[in-house]
Amino acid sequence: MPKDLRSFIAELEKNSPQDVARVTKPVSPRYEMSAVLTHLEKRKRFPMLIFENTENSPAPVVINAQASRRLMSMALECRSEDLAHAFIERQSKPLPPVEMINAPVHEIVKTGDEIDLNQVPLLTHYDVNAAPYITAGIVVAADPDSGVRNTSYNRLMMAGQRELRIFMAVGRHLWTLHNRLERRNEPMPIAIVIGVHPLFSLGAQALTPSDEDEYAVIGGMMNEPLRLVRAKTVPILVPADAEMIIEGQIMPNVRRLEGPFGEFTGHAVAQDQRQVIEVTAITHREKYIFQDIHAGYTEHKLMGAVPREAALLKAVRQAVSTVKNVCMPVSGNCRFHAYISIAKRTPGQAKNAICAAFAADMLLKHVIVVDDDIDVFDEERVLWAVSNRFQADRGLVVIANAQGSELDPSAGPGGVNAKMGLDATKPLTGFPPELQVPDEVMKRVRLDDLLPDFAK
Repeated sequence: MPKDLRSFIAELEKNSPQDVARVTKPVSPRYEMSAVLTHLEKRKRFPMLIFENTENSPAPVVINAQASRRLMSMALECRSEDLAHAFIERQSKPLPPVEMINAPVHEIVKTGDEIDLNQVPLLTHYDVNAAPYITAGIVVAADPDSGVRNTSYNRLMMAGQRELRIFMAVGRHLWTLHNRLERRNEPMPIAIVIGVHPLFSLGAQALTPSDEDEYAVIGGMMNEPLRLVRAKTVPILVPADAEMIIEGQIMPNVRRLEGPFGEFTGHAVAQDQRQVIEVTAITHREKYIFQDIHAGYTEHKLMGAVPREAALLKAVRQAVSTVKNVCMPVSGNCRFHAYISIAKRTPGQAKNAICAAFAADMLLKHVIVVDDDIDVFDEERVLWAVSNRFQADRGLVVIANAQGSELDPSAGPGGVNAKMGLDATKPLTGFPPELQVPDEVMKRVRLDDLLPDFAK
């Protein structure tokens, strides 16, 4: 059975039912689903949410497929602290996709006047959002010269029955491909993939060179070749087991207003002129599931962290071979913060790790490097290390006027910002030891025996 969104839901409900929450009462995709998720977020609860009864739509809606490291570790079949390592392992073994003739995603095909985005349960998350958005859409495009396929998440605003408006980050692969075709005054064919297994999502976010086929990376991540089928109206092969495909083309030299939109920072980005997609077909399973990623909430922040942690781990390893682990915490939006642990061997290694991290990921603003006795996934321990092992006059690194994220509300024009690194490692000699109970006693004295109610 191929890995798809349905198989992941079934696996969760069988093996970890506490991680799935089904809402059976009617709920509107306009703000109400967001309200349910907001209540859960405030209680620090992150189950996969399935809204079975969507108002004005026959399709159920799934949110939070990747809202915790626990969910992603179940998908990757590893411990949550080993996600970046497992990601690197699978990314290193790409599997070429296979093509098929018929596919579940082509059970229903709509073209021409049959297309109506109003029939799809697009969510409106916040009162500032200008319109409903597709937030879990993975855009697939092919290099016009080499044919190499690129996958990326992009926010997509509904602007009519057959029109979407897209935000593409300047300089990223999709923007570069469109820019090349636009100079030729040619539209760029695309397919928007909605409703996939978390491993597909992780593979689609892998940081890869522009000449690597990302369908093969996704296959490696899933441990099985991705099944593809020819799209109906664009020259692109699309995932056969997705829930929905929206086909179309990004028009050359056309810009229309997009936004405002509440982004991952917890702030709205302003309205601006963006590229326009003309939708040419919608295909989906007969009883499809619509997938959403709630902007600015835990899933949105966390889902891109693992691919970027893996990329950081590889980059820092080139500078400091004794790097142990990397964490991009939700508290830092999983975009702007990174915690790195190293087995320190020479005095300058922590600063080398800081420099390598900033060089590898331009979105990073803050990097904290700690010793390998600190668990980077335990933020309390990281801050303990900062309190006890960091001195600003010798451990602080500040880089002014560097390129950052244009979505950072505190950045200057074009996303230019200041970056800060903290060396929170101990000196190699002369540092007092941390207090501890002898290991032998810790192993011998067990709460299960003495305080069973507190051992749970």
